[in-house]
Amino acid sequence: MKKASFKIRRKIILAFLFCFLSVLLFAIFSFQSQTEIGRRLRLVEVADDLVNNLLEVRRFEKNFFLYKHPASLHEALIHVDRVEALYLKHERAILHLNKNKKEPVFYQTLLCYKETLTELQAAISKEDRPIEQIDFSALEESLRIIAHTLLDIAGTWAKEERDRIDHLFHRALYLFIAALVFFVIIGIGVAFYISRLLTSPLVRMQQAMGKIAHGDFTPIPEDQNHAEEFAPLFKAFNRMINELEERQEQLVQARKISAIGTFTSGIAHELNNPVNNIVLTAEALKEDFGTIDEQEALGMIQDIIAQSERASEIIKNLLDFSRSEKPEMVSTSIYSVIYDTLKLVKNQLLLSGVEETMEVPTDLPNVRGDYKTLQQVFLNLFINAIQAMRNGGKLIVKSDVVEDGASVRISVSDTGEGIDPKDIHHIFDPFFTTKEVGKGTGLGLSVTYGILQKHGGTIEAHSQKGHGATFIVTLPAEREKN
Repeated sequence: MKKASFKIRRKIILAFLFCFLSVLLFAIFSFQSQTEIGRRLRLVEVADDLVNNLLEVRRFEKNFFLYKHPASLHEALIHVDRVEALYLKHERAILHLNKNKKEPVFYQTLLCYKETLTELQAAISKEDRPIEQIDFSALEESLRIIAHTLLDIAGTWAKEERDRIDHLFHRALYLFIAALVFFVIIGIGVAFYISRLLTSPLVRMQQAMGKIAHGDFTPIPEDQNHAEEFAPLFKAFNRMINELEERQEQLVQARKISAIGTFTSGIAHELNNPVNNIVLTAEALKEDFGTIDEQEALGMIQDIIAQSERASEIIKNLLDFSRSEKPEMVSTSIYSVIYDTLKLVKNQLLLSGVEETMEVPTDLPNVRGDYKTLQQVFLNLFINAIQAMRNGGKLIVKSDVVEDGASVRISVSDTGEGIDPKDIHHIFDPFFTTKEVGKGTGLGLSVTYGILQKHGGTIEAHSQKGHGATFIVTLPAEREKN
């Protein structure tokens, strides 16, 4: 058997390794997505903090211009410093994760806003007039515009980050659904693949066993690559098939010898007639050798030769039937098979008082089969019929074409004892017999069944106790070549 190029173990490991790598890849993508979402959430928190502190700056700024309290201006500067410190702390993350040109603008605007507040604070400290009399309208408008720009940038940035987080959440959800579908498909595929990897050789063996049950001993082809775990099993299985085929042939041969033993008395009686004729003619020739003319002597010698040829033909038929040969499937005439088989049991029929009727057309379609093994089939049926008619009876052999010429059907009927209904379902089982101990092995019909299965045919039994039995053999007709 050709050495296999793989092991089932290796394939299973590779399949599970692929599944593991797929899970790992999904885990990496999921981890990256979750990490990105975490970073974006932190940036949203930073943006919200910036917005909240800028709102505080705006509140103190408005309080200053409304109530003219220098303390409000000082508080505004404190919150501006907080905004600056918060931005500088997360500046790298902001610039790296959010590719937006507004970040540098934001910081520059923030510095401008802080500088304006500082200048305003310095101008107040230098004025000798009361703070209520100083005109801050120009600075107020400038600060309002700058603060509005800062709030707009920080708010837009926070909104963009929330949109990105929403996009990442959707992407993570799609990734999860895609991974779920992928793993379901992969799981089913791997399960089917492993199942096929394990069951395919077993199914092949099961099919081979089914063929064996039908008489087909074809081994499993050895040119197929099988897993190393199954290679020894297939090799042993093929060896078993070969041994079974040999045992089948030995069993068929044993049945032939058994059949010969069954109708030995008939053969002896058939041989006795030509031998007696030869002896009587030879003695007459010896006694009258000197008195008879040459022509009469030649006639007696011709009688001796004819009787010798008759005996020789009987022995030849017997030897041909008993010879062990390899079955050869060729075009075979069913008429010839049945006719020659009836000749073998002719004297057995006479001795048993059985009358034969052969209604087999000579123009029946041929079948493809082995002549000798098909003879064995009908010989088994004829002998069983003769043994079932202890007090004589009728053996009727009929045949016809069925299924629009696709099959040839032969029925073998007797008027014997019949088969008990409880036994009829077991008559084709090996070693099952209804005969007395020592008068049957229970292998005849079992061998017959196996031979017919090997020829693609079937056999059925119909019987009632005390009303004889009929065996119907069906064989596929040989198709004519166009």
